[in-house]
Amino acid sequence: MEYLARENQLLIAHIENTAKIAKEFADVFGIGNTAYFTGLLHDQGKFTIDFQHYLSRSLRGENARRGEVIHALQGAKSALDAITDPVVSDIMGAVIATHHNELYDIIAEGERTLTKKLHINEKNLHYEEVISAFHPEIKEETITAEIYNACKISCSKNLDPFFMLHLMTKVLYSCLVDADRCDAAGLLVDKKESDWSHLIQQLEAYLDGFTKTTDLDLIRNKISMQCKESGSRPKGIYTLSVPTGGGKTLSSLRFALEHAKTHGLKRIIYVIPYLSILDQTADTIRDIIGNEYDQYVLEHHSDIDPVESDEEDEHRKLLTSRWDSRIILTTMVQFLETIYSNKASKLRKFHNMSEAVLIFDEIQALPVKCVRLFNNAVNFLHVFGNSTAVLCTATQPHLNKVKRPIILSDNHPLVTLTRSDQKVFERVRLEDRSQSPMSYVQIAELAKAQLDAGKSTLIILNTKGDARGVYKACKSLDIGVEQAFLTTDMCPAHRIRVLDKLKESLKSQKPTLCVATQLIEAGVNISFGCVIRAKAGLDSIIQAAGRCNRNNEWPEEPQAVLIIDVEDEKLSRLPEIYEGKMQTSRVFREKNNVDKWDAEAIESALKLFNDYYFFARENEMDYVVEKSKDGIVVSTIFDLLGSNRAATCAFQQHTGMQFRGLPAAFKTGSDAFSVIEGGQTGIIVPYDKAMEYVGEFATTFNPLKKAKILKSLQKYTVNVYSSKLSGLLRDGAVKIIDNVFYLLSNNWYDPEKLGLLPEPRLEFLYK
Repeated sequence: MEYLARENQLLIAHIENTAKIAKEFADVFGIGNTAYFTGLLHDQGKFTIDFQHYLSRSLRGENARRGEVIHALQGAKSALDAITDPVVSDIMGAVIATHHNELYDIIAEGERTLTKKLHINEKNLHYEEVISAFHPEIKEETITAEIYNACKISCSKNLDPFFMLHLMTKVLYSCLVDADRCDAAGLLVDKKESDWSHLIQQLEAYLDGFTKTTDLDLIRNKISMQCKESGSRPKGIYTLSVPTGGGKTLSSLRFALEHAKTHGLKRIIYVIPYLSILDQTADTIRDIIGNEYDQYVLEHHSDIDPVESDEEDEHRKLLTSRWDSRIILTTMVQFLETIYSNKASKLRKFHNMSEAVLIFDEIQALPVKCVRLFNNAVNFLHVFGNSTAVLCTATQPHLNKVKRPIILSDNHPLVTLTRSDQKVFERVRLEDRSQSPMSYVQIAELAKAQLDAGKSTLIILNTKGDARGVYKACKSLDIGVEQAFLTTDMCPAHRIRVLDKLKESLKSQKPTLCVATQLIEAGVNISFGCVIRAKAGLDSIIQAAGRCNRNNEWPEEPQAVLIIDVEDEKLSRLPEIYEGKMQTSRVFREKNNVDKWDAEAIESALKLFNDYYFFARENEMDYVVEKSKDGIVVSTIFDLLGSNRAATCAFQQHTGMQFRGLPAAFKTGSDAFSVIEGGQTGIIVPYDKAMEYVGEFATTFNPLKKAKILKSLQKYTVNVYSSKLSGLLRDGAVKIIDNVFYLLSNNWYDPEKLGLLPEPRLEFLYK
C-alpha cells in the first residue's frame, strides 16, 4: 500500500528527508551518522494500517484524537534491537520515543523507562507489521564509534563524560526534532554561508564616526582595536574584562564579526542578563546595519512559546523560533532554559548554538546556583559545537577557578590595559551611607538634595515594590524636574521610549531623576551626575557606578555614588541579592575608607568579595535540588543529568544488576531547573502598536506571517512569575489568543509610567 506521512507527502520521503537534514545539523557535533539513522527510525511506527486509517480520518475532518495510535515507540524498539551497547541504545531509544513531546528520565522507580513503556504498549505496537513494511539496516559500529569518540574527547578535556553525553543526547534530539518539523512544514533550511564582510564594513563606518580626542575616547578606541585584532585568534573561550564605560558592546561585536569571518562561523549570539541591555544592544545593531536589521537579527527575550494545546499542528509548532538568524539577541534565562529543558519546543534550537560566536554580556550576573551548569554547557558548545565564547564584564567572577571550571583558552584576555589606562576610568567615588536604613521619603529627599545641587540623579533599588514606593515619594515632593521610572514590569518598547527620553533630557543638561531596579545598572549607556544605590553585592554596586559620570562629563572631580540601606527591605525571595548585600557589608567593615578607594583598592575589595560571596558558595554551584535536615546536599541537577547516583543505586536494588546505560534524569532535571525561581512566562501587554499586531495575528492563517507577527510582538511582552500569571488568569486580567499567547487587559497596564500594575488601574489615581 501507499503509506503517507501527511497529506501530499509519502512517508518514505519524509523519513529520508528528515534523516538527511538531521545528519546535516549533527555533523558539526561528530554524530552525523547517529542522527541519520535516528531520523530513519523516528516515524517507523507510521507504517501500520492503524496509523494510516487515523491519518485518513484526520484529513477528512473526522474525530481523530492526537496520540491514539502509537508511532514513535516502534522506532525506539528497532534501535534497542539493533544496538547492543546500552549507553548508545539509551540515547537513540529516548530520542526516537519522545520526539513529539519531551525527553523522559532513563531510569524511573528502579526500571528502564523505555523497557517499561515497550512492555506496557506491546500489543499496540504491531511491530511485525511495521518491520515487514520498513526495516532499514542500522550500522551499529558506525553509531557506537561516534558516541565513544565523544566520550574519549570528554575524558581528554577533563569533562564529565556522563554529563557531556546527556548534552549530546539533547543535541541529537534537537537535530531530529528540528529536521522533522522543518520537513513537515516544507521549510527549506538555509545552507548559505554567512557573509560577514558587509556587516564588518557597516560597523567600521559606524566606528569612524566617533571622535577620538579625550583620554577616555582614546582608551575606548584602544580596547576596540585590540578586540578587532583578536578576531583572528583560534576558536576558544575568552574573557573581555573592561571597566564600566569602556565600550564592551561595540568592541565585542567587532571581535565577533572578525572572528566569524575568519573561521566561517554561522551566527553571533548575544546572551544578556537584563532586558534593558538587550533593548539597547538591539538598538545599537539596528543603527549599524540599518534597513537590513530584520533580515539579519532576531531578538528572543520573552518566552512566547505556543500555549499548550492538544492539536497536532506542525505549522503551529513552527511559530517557535529556530534560532537560525545571523545575529541573535537573547537572555541568560532563554539560553540556559533551552539547554536544561527536556521539551521539544525549547530544545529544537539547541543545535543552532553550534558554529557560533557566543557573547555573554555582564557575566557577573550569572546566578551562583547555575555556575557549573553554565560552565559545562559552554565547554560543550566549544569542544563539540565548534563555537567560540566570550565572557564580558567589568567584574569577572573567575568561572575558571571553581570545581568543574570553564576551560579558558591560553592567553584568554582579549584586551590588556595598563594601570595608566585604568586610571582614566576613575570617575566616581563611593560613599557608604547605609549605617541607618532610610524610608522612601528620606531617599526621595536625598535625591532632591542632589538635584538641587544641579546633579541629575539615578536611584537604583533592589525590588520593584521599593522602586514604586520611592517613585511615589519623589512625586509627592514635587521636585519639579524630568522624572522617569524603569522596571521589568514595562515591556521593551515602553522601556526603550523611557530611556530615549532620559537620554534626550540628560543630553540637554536638564535636571533629571530616574528611579529604577537593577535592570539599568549594567550595560545601559546612560550617565548621571549622582547615583543612589540600595546596598547589594559589591559587583552590582560597581556596575551601578558605571552609570555615574560615565563619559567624564565632570572631569574636575569624581562624582558621588551613594550606597544606602532601605528601611523594611524585603529580600526573602531574592536570596542572591540578600547574600551579596551581607558580604558587601563585611567587605566595607574590613576595608574601611570606602570613599578613598582607587582602582587598585576596588580590585582588592572585589577579590575579597568574591572570596566571601562567590567561592564560599561552591557547594551551591551544582544547582542544589534537595538538602538534608542538617544542610547536607542530597541531590543536585548536575548529578541528576550526569551519573545520577540515586537512580542507578535504585536500579541495582530493583534488578540485582549494575546499571550500564545512560543514567540521565532528563525530566526530573528539567522540572527542577529555573534560572529565576518560580519560572516566568511572557504575556503581551496593550502598549503602543501591540493591539494592531494582535488583531493581525488573529485574522491571518499563513504560518510564516504568524511567525513574523510573533517576532514583532516580542517587544510588547512582560515576563511574569507563574504565581502572578495564575492570579491574572483567575482575575480575568489575561486571555489566550488563538491558543498561542497570553494578552493582558487594558486596565492592568499603565502606558505612561508604571507598566504592569499590581492591581487594576483606577483612572483617577493616574491623572
